Amino acid sequence: MMEAYTPILVLVTLQRACARLIRHGADMALMEHRPLHVLYVSVADTQNEPMRAMDSQTLDYLYALSGEAGAEMTVLRAQVAVTSIAEFASRNNVKRIVMGGGENAAGIAETLSSLLPGVQVMIMEDVEQDA
Repeated sequence: MMEAYTPILVLVTLQRACARLIRHGADMALMEHRPLHVLYVSVADTQNEPMRAMDSQTLDYLYALSGEAGAEMTVLRAQVAVTSIAEFASRNNVKRIVMGGGENAAGIAETLSSLLPGVQVMIMEDVEQDA
């Protein structure tokens, strides 16, 4: 597959601040003439059920923003988020991942880098995320 067609993958959480990640990924994709994918992985957890209404509003917002940016957005449900992210990136021939900073960002980036040799994982520190 030609390098120009390898997508950029933006990882989002259910926070409106992730809009900055999508915009940054869209700018990179446009400059490099690459497709853009946005991925949200929902970790199976019954303790967070009461937040569903707010979560769905945020997800709708991020989905709409992804569409405006020309990105395809995927939502996955998983037991282990990092494994699902790695599998998705591998299946889609992703060579660059953009993610926000946060408490666990360095560890997640390190794990993704070890699971996906040759894939660049970029952490945008100026995007606040609650881990």
